[in-house]
Amino acid sequence: MVRGKGLEKQIPGVYNQWLESSPQVGNQGMSGIPLRGILIGAVLAFLLNFFDAYATNMIRGSYLSLNFSTPASLLFFFFVVLASALVALVRRALALNQAELITIYIMLVVACCIPGMGFTQFIIPSLVGSTYYATPENNWNFLYNQYIPEWMIPQGDHVALYFFEGLPKDTPIPWEPWILPLSYWYGFFLILSFAMICSMVILRRQWIEREKLVYPLVQVPMEMIQQERGGIIGSPFFRSKAMWLGFALSFLLLGINGLHAYYPSVPAFTKSILLPLFRNTVNLNFEFSPPWIGFFYFVSLDISASIWVFYTLTTIQRGIFNVIGLQSSERMDLYSREPYLAHQGMGAMIVFVLIGLWVARSHLQAVFRKAFYGASDIEDDDEMLSYKQAAIGLLMALVLLATGLKMAGLPLPITLMFIFGAMVLFLGLTRVVAEGGIPAMRPPIMTSTFVISGAGSSVLGASGLVALGFTYGWHSEIRSFVMSSVANGLKMSESIAGSRRRLFWAVVIAILVSLVGSSYMTMVLAYKYGGINLNALFFGWGAATYGPKDMAPRIAAELTGPRLDSWLFMGIGGTIMGALMWVRHRFVWWPLNPLGYAISANWKTGHIFGAAFLAWLLKLLILKYGGSRLYKNLRPFFLGLILGEIIGAGLFLVLDYITGHKGSFLTQI
Repeated sequence: MVRGKGLEKQIPGVYNQWLESSPQVGNQGMSGIPLRGILIGAVLAFLLNFFDAYATNMIRGSYLSLNFSTPASLLFFFFVVLASALVALVRRALALNQAELITIYIMLVVACCIPGMGFTQFIIPSLVGSTYYATPENNWNFLYNQYIPEWMIPQGDHVALYFFEGLPKDTPIPWEPWILPLSYWYGFFLILSFAMICSMVILRRQWIEREKLVYPLVQVPMEMIQQERGGIIGSPFFRSKAMWLGFALSFLLLGINGLHAYYPSVPAFTKSILLPLFRNTVNLNFEFSPPWIGFFYFVSLDISASIWVFYTLTTIQRGIFNVIGLQSSERMDLYSREPYLAHQGMGAMIVFVLIGLWVARSHLQAVFRKAFYGASDIEDDDEMLSYKQAAIGLLMALVLLATGLKMAGLPLPITLMFIFGAMVLFLGLTRVVAEGGIPAMRPPIMTSTFVISGAGSSVLGASGLVALGFTYGWHSEIRSFVMSSVANGLKMSESIAGSRRRLFWAVVIAILVSLVGSSYMTMVLAYKYGGINLNALFFGWGAATYGPKDMAPRIAAELTGPRLDSWLFMGIGGTIMGALMWVRHRFVWWPLNPLGYAISANWKTGHIFGAAFLAWLLKLLILKYGGSRLYKNLRPFFLGLILGEIIGAGLFLVLDYITGHKGSFLTQI
């Protein structure tokens, strides 16, 4: 209260009452990165990977570590916050504070990048798959295996056989043949992860403070740890009736399909409607996914509109190409579909990233001055690495990655081209996640195809093509990777006062314990039950054989030069993206975000297209007729839509484990 000249100034009573009761994320007990949070996060990260490897291979139910939405982290975090709230009812001092909870979630979201398609369950089977599945008919021993450096894969008469068919009784797991190849690949992955961390440290201030990206995917965990002044963390969230209503709806719909998996006589809930176009050569998939609708509710209208508008336009382009017969004969990787559209998407992604870096040039110059000249006017105390550590670390990591790829058999010029393409895709998809909150996405094309099309297979030779075959183990799906998780984690860490330097070590610990947990379970299951009896996505038609299936036919065929048509369509995609970004920056009234075009040529966009459209339509109507107040009041409902399906999928995995039921694939959120 301030007095002066007979005038008394004070906070209005109504507003003061609102401040007292409003849920918030405060800074009480939030100075620095707490050790207890790191310890709990490390244990949970290990368990997440340990159980995820078991669930995907033995239970074969819903994938919960597959996408950028990282549902497994939300599943674990839901029960952590709930348990902490219950502990607080008994003894407040023992409950976790917000800094500890944020640290735990960051470690969990990073941990989701390691198992499954992230790394371990792709790379491990791929190291012995070409050996085990080689036959006289496919001729892989001659076309593929002879070019693999001996140190790069496990050697031994029965290593691959026992991995895929199981060990004889009382025979120990042959760990020794795996030490050298796993040291190389895990070292490579750790260096790649470090490069990603450094990149996000360098770009954090530009994206968060200058461009004000909203990071929609962190809305769910941040809402979960709200507290009323002096209240229990999580209490406003768990007491919200709207949240539980959305939770119940999403849980019920998933539960119906769960019952159908157990009892086929129970009707299943059909989630998608296909709209065929252009003589049934293409279709629009209106998929009703409650959690994806929930995620897109927190995305700005221009972005959600851009997703469905640009995907519709690209689908029309695809349909026209099909009808008039404009097709490419190019051999693509096992994930890309239409060659012309894939290259068009890559061109768009390259320009999307490069213009983004150009926009950030003043910030990057400041980082450079701080890193190499120690500029005193540039602050980096609030980063988890100093700019000097991040800049030098990134350069050293890129050099080491190039060295590793050269050792694997890639010619040096192609190595540089590959690293450029890979970093473009990593940065582009991370930007898409940070700005657009996209819960599920993948690149428009694999970097290996970008390199082969752009430079020609004749430049690579057989050894280079085989080296590219092994990139399927760490750079094929990339639907969840360390860079995107760290980007979201750095946004959450803004709520923590004090030094964040310890957060770097929390992330590193999460990666290390995740590698241990998922690798150990993967190896034990393979040698105990035989990989051919586990999930075929990893041990059969998928990860184990992707490399030779893609590269052996290329080696058998006549090696070719660069394809001009691929460069042409990359140029078309890049030109359109450049024009869209120019219009976006030039005219404030322009309603569409170029981000939507960056992912429009991607088949995965077809999965989220319907959810983006429905969320856009609902949000548009809510804001038009109910205003910002109704939008805010409905936020808990849409949070419930997200969590209801995630918790339901997790509980069905537990039920499947208890009953021995397999194959209840209910969601991939």
